Amino acid sequence: MKPLIIVGAGGFGRETAALVEDINRERPAWRLLGFVDDDPALHGTEPLGYPVLGGLDRLARERDVHYVLAVGAPHVRRRMARRLEEAPPHPATLIHPAAAIHRTSELGPGAIVCRGVTLTVAVRVGRHVILNLHGAVGHDAALGDYTTAHPGVHVSGHARTGAGVELGTGCVLLPGVTVGEGARVGAGAVVTRDLPAHCTAVGVPARPRPS
Repeated sequence: MKPLIIVGAGGFGRETAALVEDINRERPAWRLLGFVDDDPALHGTEPLGYPVLGGLDRLARERDVHYVLAVGAPHVRRRMARRLEEAPPHPATLIHPAAAIHRTSELGPGAIVCRGVTLTVAVRVGRHVILNLHGAVGHDAALGDYTTAHPGVHVSGHARTGAGVELGTGCVLLPGVTVGEGARVGAGAVVTRDLPAHCTAVGVPARPRPS
């Protein structure tokens, strides 16, 4: 079993620990050592019975350990990944046993794929992407590095996101649309046409809010 540390001891960090438990019930793969979190108030606590070992600097000193970035905000995840670029630990890829991923689809290092997610054919998922509960990604779609897809997101065929995009709960990307780098799509929105980088888009159809 490979040693694993989860970065982030908040709500999604605990959900990720539960995901690891589900993986291990199916086939033992990970020895979960605990969490790291830069919030000193969490140090010494034990969410779900796993210790918070310290901050991110503690992980950067570890060798022969794998990690995942279980933090929902894409910009925070990107910043953490940069702090670990030259460090010894290796990014893990976690896939829930109840996810369905076709053999022609590819996941980048550090991806977290939660229960009930479906990736159909020829999907490309970048580094440190989070695909939360019960989402679906259609054929030939591509999700850029650090994208977060919250629960129930549906990405249609040939749709694309740039790096660091955040897709709100239950939103839908129609076929072939592109969501620019760093954009945020609100919960329940329907993206019917391309969205520019670094915008916040809401509604049906989704429209960028005035800056």
